[in-house]
Amino acid sequence: MTETILVYGATGTQGTPVEAQLLTQGRTTRVVTRDANRAAHWSARGAEVAVADLGDPDSLAKANADIDRVVLQLPLQYDFELHEAYGRNAVDAARAAGVKLVVFNTSAHVIPGENVHAYEARQEVVDYLHASGIPSVVIRPTFYYEIFLGPWIRPGIVDSGVVAFPLPAQFPMSWISAAETAAYAVAALDRPDLAGRGFDVGGPEALTGVDIAGRFADVTGRPMTYVSIDPDDYELALAPIFGETVAFEVAAQVRCMIRRGSGAIDMTATSADFGVEALPLARWLNGHDWGVA
Repeated sequence: MTETILVYGATGTQGTPVEAQLLTQGRTTRVVTRDANRAAHWSARGAEVAVADLGDPDSLAKANADIDRVVLQLPLQYDFELHEAYGRNAVDAARAAGVKLVVFNTSAHVIPGENVHAYEARQEVVDYLHASGIPSVVIRPTFYYEIFLGPWIRPGIVDSGVVAFPLPAQFPMSWISAAETAAYAVAALDRPDLAGRGFDVGGPEALTGVDIAGRFADVTGRPMTYVSIDPDDYELALAPIFGETVAFEVAAQVRCMIRRGSGAIDMTATSADFGVEALPLARWLNGHDWGVA
């Protein structure tokens, strides 16, 4: 019998490449969305569409009916009690449906013992998933390349040749694309032997800010400068866009990373174990428009 995979967040940045890769492999999928119209393109490609809300357990029960495996991504949510409720609801629905394996992408770092609310909320969901008894694999990505597309960063790159981010210029970080992260999640679906384990995943290069500016310069053919933003100033810049609470929590994660001294991850063993093709920053940059004629 053909197995059906349930994909959360398939209309967002993280879930879209998961669904695309599964369909390319010819897998049978069902996507969870609150608005069927937003998932019409997946329906056109043969996916089932389940209209459900993470805050509505009854709708999640229906979405999980006859599902074998789940790829779970939770929406960006800095109401941490709500984030944890969403996670519990998704896990409860999977458990009640007898799902064989859940792959949970935490969407960002989960660093224990740092008194950072975002890490603690993600860990609460991980702990709940482990306690549920459902076999699970947890994927913990670093910073996404897609951050460079944000309205608080991309205009500076395109208009002024400035890559501005709140990490020191020489701070190494294993940035990763959403597509490469998705590849780890998709590969994990076929690795029940990894159940109970969690993996920090990053890209193939530990890039400093200077390195990043250099990659942009190579791709665009324009001079590029990296500017390190003070985390306090970064928080102030984000507040008008996302609100003060979100701005504080995002900046708290950056401050924590700086305190740790490095965001580099040795991916040699993990990438070989999962068989995932690495996506260097330069190749990712070539897939996007940076205002170059």
